[in-house]
Formats: sequence, structure tokens, C-alpha cells
Amino acid sequence: MVRDDVVMRLSLPRPSADSISPTAHYTGHVWARNGLGGHEFSTDRGRLYYEVLRPFMAVSRKLGGPVLEDVLLARHRLLDHLLEEEMATGRVNQVIELASGLSPRGHEFSRRHGSSITYVETDLPDMAERKRNILREVGSLGRHHRVEALDVVGGDGLDELRRMAGTLDPADGLAVVSEGLLNYLPIGAVRGLWAGLGGLLNRFEYGIYLSDLHVAADNRGVLNTVGAKLLGAFVRSGTHFHFTWADEAAAALRASGFGIVEPHSPSEFAGRVADTERPHADLVRIMAASPGTK
Repeated sequence: MVRDDVVMRLSLPRPSADSISPTAHYTGHVWARNGLGGHEFSTDRGRLYYEVLRPFMAVSRKLGGPVLEDVLLARHRLLDHLLEEEMATGRVNQVIELASGLSPRGHEFSRRHGSSITYVETDLPDMAERKRNILREVGSLGRHHRVEALDVVGGDGLDELRRMAGTLDPADGLAVVSEGLLNYLPIGAVRGLWAGLGGLLNRFEYGIYLSDLHVAADNRGVLNTVGAKLLGAFVRSGTHFHFTWADEAAAALRASGFGIVEPHSPSEFAGRVADTERPHADLVRIMAASPGTK
């Protein structure tokens, strides 16, 4: 059973506001400082947020609690690994990334694979424009790598996503990737997104959806609860644990049109994928879901 949309909120001020989310700034800096992408993907605001949270993270680590940086690195590395595996099999050569923020993934995959991959990044208009400027600066924009404005869970977002997918070749494989998106959405938006993606991916010769997801059973305990509240305050919204168990999330994906669903824990890849052995890496799951009809 799905829980009653468990939301953890704490009303705290953040340093200042712009139209780009604090988590986009923060994660961009975390990835850059750990060698995932260049300095172009890090912002002054991201560095500020990192320093603001550093003392809290240090205390949490000392007490044996979770550290946000560890979880962010584990999920990013594992998503990269699973996407790279899909490309290595030849099943996927087209990617749409939802709410890509300041992630360097599109740039890194385009740099490695060149014209053999078409990578479409999407995000809200202001973030999309900033990302476009960064990619232009590093020479990554082109026919096979572009950024489009999209609010995938707002208004006609799913229709716009279908339009974007319609510009791709249905005879080839498509991966849809989302990172750091689902747990900030209400359950209705998540279900609507999954249903839309299930139908969209089924139009392609092969389709797979890769996304991180936090479930309640993996995030129990006082320190984890405090961490969730701090994160909710940081983004000025709630963090939502829609499901108690990963198997419940898998069942919801199957009900949305995905025939094959695999929930992965980062620790399963320890020794093979960097950063997946970090403490508390298993606070996040990576869901790999395919329509499984072709």
C-alpha cells in the first residue's frame, strides 16, 4: 500500500532566492568538486549552500548519520553506470533527461559518444537557459545535444514531452532519465508522470526509464528524519516518501505500463561503481523500468 504522502516540512529561511532551485545549485557544486564535470557547472550560490550545510553534514557524519554529499554521489554514479550499460548493449542511443539542472551528465555522455548519441536535456525555462549557456561555453551544444524548456509535471508538460520524443527516431532505443525530481513531487504528479512515460517509451524499439527514488523504509531513524526535514527546509518544499518499500514503487511502475522493473541499491555495485560504497548510500534506490513489450 502507498503511504498517505508522508511530507516532512520545516520552515527555515534560505540565503536568497532566484528562479533556479537551491538543490540545483548545491548538487552542481557537489558534482564539480568531486570531478564530475568541470567548474562551469558549479555556481557561487552552490558553493555558498555547500558551506552553509557543511557543519550540519560534519555533525551527522560524526554521529554516524547520513551525509547528503555521499548520497548524491552514489545516485549520480549509479545512474551514469546504468545508462552507460544500456548504451554499451546498443539498445539505447537517444536520451531525454528530465529536470537536468546543473548535472554534467549530458555533456559527459555527448563528449564520450559524439554523434552516436542524441541527448536532450530539459528543465524549467530559467534553468534551461542557464544550462544552454554553460553547454555553449564548453562547446557541447549541437545537433546531437540540446536543451529544451519543459515543466514536465505542469500544464501540458506531458504533451510537450511527447512532442520532443516525436522528434527522435522510434526505430532506435530511448532512455528517459530523472535525478533528484520524484521526491519533491506529490504522489499524483509521480503517478501521472509514470503513466505518461510508460506510454511514451512503448513507442520506441526499446525504452527504459532510469530514476532515483527514496522510500520510507530505507530512511527511518532519528538522524534520517532530521536530515529529511533539513532538506525540505532547504528547498522550501516538502520531501515526499510516496512508498514504504521499493517493491511498492515497482508495483506502481508496473501499473503505469512498465513490464520490467528493477529497484537497485547502490551497495549492490560496491567495488564496481565509484562512490556506491559510501556510508548510507542505500538511502536512495535507482529504479530501472522498461515497457518490456519489445
